[in-house]
Amino acid sequence: MKYSLGEVYKSLDDDDKRILLAVESGLSGYLYVPVRVIAKKTRIPAKKLNERLDNLVAKRLVSRRLGAEVGYTLTTFGLDVLALDSLVNRGLIQAVGDRVNVGKESDIYEAISPSGSRLALKFYRIGRTSFRQTARLRPYITEREIHTWLDESKLSAQREFKALVELSRLTEYVPKPVGYSRHAVLIEYVEGQELYRTKMLNNPKAFLDGILQVIDVAYNKVGIVHGDLSEYNVIVAYPDEKPVIIDWPQYVYKDYPMALRLLERDVKYIARYFEKTFKVKIDVDEVIKRITTKESVSTS
Repeated sequence: MKYSLGEVYKSLDDDDKRILLAVESGLSGYLYVPVRVIAKKTRIPAKKLNERLDNLVAKRLVSRRLGAEVGYTLTTFGLDVLALDSLVNRGLIQAVGDRVNVGKESDIYEAISPSGSRLALKFYRIGRTSFRQTARLRPYITEREIHTWLDESKLSAQREFKALVELSRLTEYVPKPVGYSRHAVLIEYVEGQELYRTKMLNNPKAFLDGILQVIDVAYNKVGIVHGDLSEYNVIVAYPDEKPVIIDWPQYVYKDYPMALRLLERDVKYIARYFEKTFKVKIDVDEVIKRITTKESVSTS
């Protein structure tokens, strides 16, 4: 049976959560955490612990490896529950709804804050694509020792939250961050649709200017380059039709050896799309020159 995130979360009690936390903690030393280690960390009696572990396996929160010593590892769904629990306990989420989007490397759920505002809860799924593809888009992965894809998902969430905190202070064209835990980032819910789905804009030139402003602010005031910008990670926000740039974890710092090449690629990809789709043409070389010499950026 397939359970929803909200249903599973509400079905868990404190002992279940203690077990999940014990498995998560044990993964620092084991691929599959032995039952004896879980028992020591939780102090739950053996019979009750085994019953609870069977239940957690049934709900796909942990997976079991049989052998001379039975062990358990946390699934991505189990990590989802722990991240959600942390955000709930910190008073950031009141309720979580259905999954609203599935990407190559993330799942997004709608959530509600205690004040009633809509939020987006993004769980990273690094490793859903191949390692080669993931490493190409996230060069920081190749610069550190790989542990597990759960670790890399946590790192991606941490990086995105950090970038959004800094960027949102300087531009209105990124989602406002609310919080993060483990591999999950909680942001304001942006009502709109992806740019690649949009065939008409009231003022495509002004929209493009907004995108270029974010590129400029990121480079000159935050010191980073998005690194994978295209029509697939720009949202057309309603009702004012403003651009919102998403998906920041693969950013590189401007002193990174390939930063300038990635900056050029970001500008070229967006420029090519606007020329093809909206007949708005810009001088890419001039825009890049203005950004890298800290001049104001505009298509005019």
